[in-house]
Amino acid sequence: MPSLREYNERLASMASMGRVTGTMKLVAGSHLHRVQSELSKPEGFARSLAALSQVVLQPRFAGHRLLQPPPEKDSKILLVVMSADRGLCGGFNTAVVRAVKDFHAKHAARAKKIDHFYVGQKAYGILKADYPGLSRVLPASSHPDVKDSDRVAKFVMRLFHWRFYDEIWLISNHFVNSMTNDCRTERLLPDARPPAPKVQVEPMPLPRLIEPNDDRLLENLTYLWIQLSLYYAMLHSATGELAARVMAMDNSTMNLNAMIKELKTQRNRARQAAITNELTEIVSGAEALN
Repeated sequence: MPSLREYNERLASMASMGRVTGTMKLVAGSHLHRVQSELSKPEGFARSLAALSQVVLQPRFAGHRLLQPPPEKDSKILLVVMSADRGLCGGFNTAVVRAVKDFHAKHAARAKKIDHFYVGQKAYGILKADYPGLSRVLPASSHPDVKDSDRVAKFVMRLFHWRFYDEIWLISNHFVNSMTNDCRTERLLPDARPPAPKVQVEPMPLPRLIEPNDDRLLENLTYLWIQLSLYYAMLHSATGELAARVMAMDNSTMNLNAMIKELKTQRNRARQAAITNELTEIVSGAEALN
């Protein structure tokens, strides 16, 4: 049985851990409120951009590579994987890693190669040994900016345009509420659609003045859709990470409090046993003297 000193040392250590988890919960909570308010910022632009979706329905674009289905066999795939830079956020990163492995199991038979582009260090650290292809890594910001999504959008569009890859896919967590994240897998290219989340818009009549004479309008619209989709994904990933960390730290604090309560009970029992033994020895010694 541990001594009273060992019990006290363990209790002090647990109390220190409780202060750390409590502080981390408060910090994550303060960031969470800010990034939640940022989720609605791109909606106006998304609504206006989605209203131009009729452009891609022009018959002249039907044969463009951006609108053609990917190859059924020997397709070269680039997978954009979004995770967190840090742990201590429950199953947030685990869900992304599981989705990546499921993607490989589903598409490995038809794919010539599947390379990864990581936004966030955590998934890269787990998957780099199993899937070494490309593996370019960008940090995951707690407060994503349009510049962050612009870097990724330009990079993947360039690789697709140069035919290094036939498909561009995205795996990231989608924030549902403070307790739930939904890990989603969606194809970015070739697929010229308005970005998620879908917004309710009224179709905009296409003026003749902007009727395209070449493919540049379609390519620019597709780039904007890809950039906006990535920006939404970064915002949702950051929000989901912070919400998951708040929940994880809250659960850790409650578990620590329960362990401290149990440990105090064990310490009191040990102290009572020690007092009882001392009293027994005193009584036994007194009887022996008599």
